[in-house]
Amino acid sequence: MAENHIFQKQISHICTVSILVILFLLLIIASGSKAQAVEGNLAYDFTSTDDNTISTTANPNETTVLIFGDWPGTRSTLESLASCEWVKRPDIRVIFAETNRATKEQLQSYADVYGCQDITFCYNHAGDETFDAMLAYGTFFDIRIQKLPTIVLIDPNNQAQSLLQGEKTADELLAEIEKISDVGGEGSLTPPSDSAATIENYVYELQTIDNTPVSTRANPDETTVLVFGYTTGDSTKAALQSISGSTWVGRPDIRVIYADVYGASSSEVEEFAQDYSNHIIFCHDEEKLNWNHAVSYLGLYNQTSGKFPYIVLIDKNNKVRSITLGANTEDKIFEEIEKISNSGSGADDPGTSQDPDGTGTEQNPGSTLKQNVSNVSKLKASSTAKTVKLTWKKVANAKGYIIYQYDNTKKEWIKKATLKTNTASYTMKKLTPAKAYRFAVKAYAQSNGKQVESKSYASIYAATAPKAVNFKVKAGKKKATIKWKKVKGATGYRVYYKARGSWKRLKTTKGTSYTKKKLKSGTRYTFTVKAYKTYKGRTYMSSFKTKKVKVK
Repeated sequence: MAENHIFQKQISHICTVSILVILFLLLIIASGSKAQAVEGNLAYDFTSTDDNTISTTANPNETTVLIFGDWPGTRSTLESLASCEWVKRPDIRVIFAETNRATKEQLQSYADVYGCQDITFCYNHAGDETFDAMLAYGTFFDIRIQKLPTIVLIDPNNQAQSLLQGEKTADELLAEIEKISDVGGEGSLTPPSDSAATIENYVYELQTIDNTPVSTRANPDETTVLVFGYTTGDSTKAALQSISGSTWVGRPDIRVIYADVYGASSSEVEEFAQDYSNHIIFCHDEEKLNWNHAVSYLGLYNQTSGKFPYIVLIDKNNKVRSITLGANTEDKIFEEIEKISNSGSGADDPGTSQDPDGTGTEQNPGSTLKQNVSNVSKLKASSTAKTVKLTWKKVANAKGYIIYQYDNTKKEWIKKATLKTNTASYTMKKLTPAKAYRFAVKAYAQSNGKQVESKSYASIYAATAPKAVNFKVKAGKKKATIKWKKVKGATGYRVYYKARGSWKRLKTTKGTSYTKKKLKSGTRYTFTVKAYKTYKGRTYMSSFKTKKVKVK
């Protein structure tokens, strides 16, 4: 009887414990952990070591790699990621969420070991939120969490696609990412069905390894082969090797440009270039703008990412004619070049051209039947918050110039000014800060008492800079906190400081505050915040104010 009573009591305890465990897990999912299923994902907010709020909700056009783990159990995975190339890609976000209650300072020391700013390290700010989140993801996938690290892959549409357990290399993770996102897509891209046969080229200024600018704008009588890639990429190397060995790479009617997209310095690209043809123009990425340039080209074909290299063919009339992703051989590239040459000029008809988004039609500004004055060339733009100054190369036989602005609502060009002298500049005024614009310039001359305009116009995309940032600085013990209000139209903000000498950039952020720590007590520091706007690969910076504080 006694044994039977003990047995019944054990069963009762087991049932009670089981019920409590189930209730505990339900509480984790429903309330205590604040995890909610949102369109196939769980929504959590973590705190990074620089005190930013990091959400597990995916950002548009980004694949999220969410890694749960502790220091010893995740070391090899993080080492592999920190040394790989793809972790730098703006279309992939890597988050490490520490689950073993390491302090903020301990985790920062851990992060410093890897020296990789492309991995965001998050700690338990209040309780066990990262550990709870890991358990909730296990329940979400109906998988028992048994190994660290636990890695969740979330696609750009905010769908949690897979959960992996155990150490993984960067190559293994990239293979899994390619299963859920098009970061590894390759082959020829298909132009949008609603576009014309050709699409107007973007005009970007790249920096060569001898630090002279080169424009992506096509030169007359030259087909441009624009290759975006990175110096450690096998497919990039294969494509450049094939081009270097071709019979056409040195032809005067073909120009080949290589543009690094992963922030390689001038010296790094110069060393890389030693293995390839000196007929290729090599450009570095020290300003880290080329990634945006590359992705903007994919946007012309409704694509957001794919396997490098991206190879863009631009015809003599500055029209994008084809884009391919991944390694391509020189004979296939040359086949495309010949198609461009044999299919005609690809130039716009006098009455039509592509609109600023590459779709629809617009009237060619001021078209005329007589065309014996040269076209405007080398059109450039520089901006302030309310002005855009246009400059161009003088046309020798021009009497003056006509300035146009594109109206996105009406889908037509609006004449803004007529210059009656051969002055090669004009400033558009009273513009809206942090707004995108498109302008065009045509030359005209007088012939038999009549105005004769150039055959086509030179156009350029530009944006105005954001307004200056209004900010406050509060000094604390060996630290200073900077806070500001959002600036309309700004893409983000850059925080700078100096004690003496030159400015140092502290942070680029989309937030509205930043705390600089480890300052010297009793020292006076100067801070500033600049707003910036990115548009079609270019960055437009605001003017700035400065404020000084003495640290306690």
